[in-house]
Amino acid sequence: MTESDPDPHQSTAAIILATGPTERMQSRRATSLHALAGRPMAVYPSQAALDNGCFTVVISGSAETSALEDYFSAAYGCVFLSKAKWLEAAFSVIPDTVGTVLLISGAMPLLSEEIMARLVQHQQETASHLVVLAFPTADAPQSSGGLMRDAAGRIERILTHEDAMRDPRAECFSTSVMCVARAWLQEHREAIPVQDEGCPAALAALAVAEGARIETVHHTGTDVELIFVEDRADLALAETTLRARIRTRAMRGGVTFVDPATVWIDDTVTFGRDITILPNCHLYGDTVIGDNCTLGPNSRLQDTRLAANVTVMESVLEGAEVGENVRIGPFAHLRPGTVIANDVEIGNYAELKNTRVSPGAKIHHVGYLGDTVVGNDVNVGAGTITCNYDGADKHETEIGEGAFIGSGTLLVAPVRVGSKAMTGAGSVVTRDVPPQAKAYGVPARVRGVRALPAETEQERSDEKRGA
Repeated sequence: MTESDPDPHQSTAAIILATGPTERMQSRRATSLHALAGRPMAVYPSQAALDNGCFTVVISGSAETSALEDYFSAAYGCVFLSKAKWLEAAFSVIPDTVGTVLLISGAMPLLSEEIMARLVQHQQETASHLVVLAFPTADAPQSSGGLMRDAAGRIERILTHEDAMRDPRAECFSTSVMCVARAWLQEHREAIPVQDEGCPAALAALAVAEGARIETVHHTGTDVELIFVEDRADLALAETTLRARIRTRAMRGGVTFVDPATVWIDDTVTFGRDITILPNCHLYGDTVIGDNCTLGPNSRLQDTRLAANVTVMESVLEGAEVGENVRIGPFAHLRPGTVIANDVEIGNYAELKNTRVSPGAKIHHVGYLGDTVVGNDVNVGAGTITCNYDGADKHETEIGEGAFIGSGTLLVAPVRVGSKAMTGAGSVVTRDVPPQAKAYGVPARVRGVRALPAETEQERSDEKRGA
């Protein structure tokens, strides 16, 4: 793990408590590891805390949550700890300048920066030991606890959610996020449960028992912001809400959705401007969409980068890179390792894998190119297949600049078709074809010189004369 250097002037820290497997989730996987919009759930409160200027520590209390370490590298700027005495370990890395600590469950993916900021501000203004987020019992999620006040308005008792719902005098509070004075938390670290998931509720009970100063901040946002993911229904609600936020963010950044509700976008996808996305598109992983692109309908992109002015129609792109002014589809499939240069056309039912296509090439119809290099201005006819696998190893095919590959050609790798060469329809090419040669047959043999267009002939004559 790479730890970022803490800012010595930061006054607030956030401790994200990763949640392990739970019975209600019916999963062997840690709750905080379940994916939401392409990232583990615990990433979202961690990112919100970082964006809020907090020194952020992610705590893994069990072996099941230790896999989160892969996601909290220097890119996120978090410190990741996987230790039984997690609070002691946290204080060993939190800067001395920190006076306020946020405790946040890793199962609260929709918690906003605004809520965190209000809790921190109130704790610092009141110098209270503990600040909790309160809301009316009518709006209380199942995971909340209850507060009972005395005649002077001080909190005198902590209730279970069920008891709070039965008592009209009770308020509810979130047991999954609270703000604590560092000195008080450090002083009571030995009293905190080893099971970190139960820490916030135990802290509230401890504070009431010893008469510590407890303040409340009343939640004024939507109920869904406070969702604590306990089961698959909660997970689905969080997913729906988060993806709606992502689409809204994209629209405000210059993306037009013809039917937003049908488009599925991971939080990891980035966009340029003046992009149009038609219905039923799915964008996943490390995908980048450049300016003036049009996607869809019914296209799926995974870990793919599009430059400007690309049109993708009803196609699947995985691990591909696409240059400017390219048209793809419908029903094309670009597989990992495919790199498409500028001004290329990839048409119906064309499949490319680990293939580099140079500027101006056209692959318009049904076919498969695997482990292939396609030169400038090549035309690949319908039904062309590169036979790249011999049963043991993969081999490369190279098609030179300006070559013309006839319909139904089989190119048995390793093989090279020279620049401006031509293969006849239905040929099986097992040997290299020289530049400008014409080859056809089964197996293909060189049977003359390709007749080039007049302007190309003129260029060739000029080259011979040294012009």
